Amino acid sequence: MKPQTQGSHRFVLYLGFPSGLSLRVEDWFRSFFRISGFWFRVSGFPVPGSTRTSLYLHEHSRSLPRMYRPGKVKRFDFPTGRGVAGKYVIERPLGSGWEGEVYAIIERNTGIRRAAKFYYPHRDPTGKAAIAYARKLDALRHCPILMQYHHQEVAYVKKKKVTVVISELVEGKKLSEFLFDQPGHRLSTFEALNVLYLLAKGIAPIHARGEYHGDIHDNNIMIRRQGIGFEVKLLDFFDLGAPSRSKIRKDVLNLVEVFHTTVGGRKHYAQQPKVVKDIIRGLRDSLILERFQSAGDIARHLENLEW
Repeated sequence: MKPQTQGSHRFVLYLGFPSGLSLRVEDWFRSFFRISGFWFRVSGFPVPGSTRTSLYLHEHSRSLPRMYRPGKVKRFDFPTGRGVAGKYVIERPLGSGWEGEVYAIIERNTGIRRAAKFYYPHRDPTGKAAIAYARKLDALRHCPILMQYHHQEVAYVKKKKVTVVISELVEGKKLSEFLFDQPGHRLSTFEALNVLYLLAKGIAPIHARGEYHGDIHDNNIMIRRQGIGFEVKLLDFFDLGAPSRSKIRKDVLNLVEVFHTTVGGRKHYAQQPKVVKDIIRGLRDSLILERFQSAGDIARHLENLEW
């Protein structure tokens, strides 16, 4: 069984059998899938000090309890102009993930633009995930790098109750899209260091509270040029359970991976200056965590650079 990570939380599981049968199963933590008529349960969690994931495969049974029976993921795919909860109008999609979809919306009465996260009913049937998400946003409201929570709404889609979290609309482009538009699909060394500093400085107060973000990657970072620098914001975060040092360290590793991407990735790593390699450290978890234990450590390292 060979696990490989994709993005921040998704894993790919390869199963080998004596008969030579090989299966590739893409799923998420705490999920079920079926092989030859039997249901199996997969649970996974990040390995402390590593970007890898430990997986457990449990034979379950030939049937699943009703509440756990997986079905085809049903997307919302709301069209522009659709009304929501009688108060808002869909402007455009912003992104989607395992839990739901995010849209830019316009408040009918005021014309104010917001962001709305619509939770899939089959992913969050009781609304607990949405509540936890809103509470965490509110608890971290003094961290300006995060979008600001406003309130919750309830909408009905095809007669199903859908929880909607309304928050600040973050302007700009996803970092992945922004990089695609740059020469060579990367930033200069100074620009990349600037972006890393803004991210580290913004996440440092979260780590200082003993909290974590859990979903730092280039599709979850909004960026726009502002004057001679940049403005960056983090979008969604992911609930990996109770805060811990290992989850904070995972944020650190993800920050360094984002920095690696902004300077051009593996293709350009050999030609990078020492100031870049001293941070990326060959993307070796142990070497990175030997130097940086939190986002604050990265920010202080950048503040004291001599180059």
